[in-house]
Amino acid sequence: MRIGSGPSAQVAVREVEARRTPASMADVKAALTRALESQTGGRPNSRTVDVLAAQVSLETAHGGSMYNFNFGGIKGSSPNGESANYMTREVENGRSVTLQQGFRAYRSLDDGARDYISVIRTRFPQAYQQALAGNVDGFAHALKQSHYYTAAEDQYAAGLRAAAGMPSGAPTSAGSPAAIQALPEGLATSAELSRVLDAIASTSVRIADPESVD
Repeated sequence: MRIGSGPSAQVAVREVEARRTPASMADVKAALTRALESQTGGRPNSRTVDVLAAQVSLETAHGGSMYNFNFGGIKGSSPNGESANYMTREVENGRSVTLQQGFRAYRSLDDGARDYISVIRTRFPQAYQQALAGNVDGFAHALKQSHYYTAAEDQYAAGLRAAAGMPSGAPTSAGSPAAIQALPEGLATSAELSRVLDAIASTSVRIADPESVD
């Protein structure tokens, strides 16, 4: 399913060089906080930032494999019309395949954060509401229902938990969100997180612009 929010029709698409733009999770959280403040007019709850940062961590290998400041693997071109081509793994007809595709490219971490928040809020409102509640499992479930990813829901939720530094069995619910602890930098290379990341990467699907055609 092709989903996302495409750039304005008046913006010409321009291909730019794919470049790695690694970011620490502290910087990612700060950028997410600024983006939420600019779009909502208020200071976001720290749990909301933690849930969203966990997904960014999962999608970018803890920030180390972020390209062109793209927080969530959003396909197509950014609001300013820039796009970068690079390889990604996806599932087609039940098989994991490696494809070269175009992804939104941004000029700064804040640009990427703002567009990521905009896409989550407008294209995945139910997931956004779960993030507001600090509910990791609810966030994973809502994204699954919206076809954001093709991995098993329990794998994706486990990946979010690992990225957030939560115990794997900690229960969460919309009415009683679990407290999320910051992820120690060393956990990014732990066997547990690496296993979850590999499992999800082999069955992932990225957000795409609605104008794209399968």
